[in-house]
Amino acid sequence: MHVATAQNGALQPNLKSLGLGAPRTTQTQEGIATLAELFTGSMDINRLRRLALRVLAVQQALEGADFIQVFEGFLAAGQSQEESFRSTQRVFRGAVLRGGSAFTKDAAYLTGLLGVHTLLRIAIRDNRPELVGHLFAGRLSLGDTVRLAPLFESGWLQGPVHLPAWASDLRLLAANLAFSAFITRIPLDVLDLDVLMAFADEHETDASGGCGPSERK
Repeated sequence: MHVATAQNGALQPNLKSLGLGAPRTTQTQEGIATLAELFTGSMDINRLRRLALRVLAVQQALEGADFIQVFEGFLAAGQSQEESFRSTQRVFRGAVLRGGSAFTKDAAYLTGLLGVHTLLRIAIRDNRPELVGHLFAGRLSLGDTVRLAPLFESGWLQGPVHLPAWASDLRLLAANLAFSAFITRIPLDVLDLDVLMAFADEHETDASGGCGPSERK
């Protein structure tokens, strides 16, 4: 995804700087890449868990945990010694090993994922499908996709030449986003397997033509 947005930006006729990366766009660009992993089935639960653990480790380091303490935290979370060491190295790249500082880019993956996913949901909900194209037209931030809309509308900025399959079919994208938005509303904290099975048994009986609750009394 980084290559696609960089190439799209470089192909802009009037603002080729959109092909260049900048700290202000890192979070959005990493969010697009992480969302692409999810939508294409390239991210498994272990990869997602590693990202989450590194975000927690960054917070621990910023709060004063040193290299050994962060390393032990990864071990306690179930990572192997080798993986824990590699993860801790990422957290302390260029930082003081005694704690109090960290390389915080890992936090951009999940924060960026949430931001990009939310932008796409709002774009679909508010009938603004053009924002999907804006997002891929160069190395942009979330805010750029909205603030630069007049320049896209006038033709001064061009839409993306390279667009991933999962984002080019807006109907498929809308279905994925709508389902993910709906499914997160199911409160798993008040459910267990017994409750779910009782619910399923009751509704399967009704669906097969059995008596409803009022008819059984």
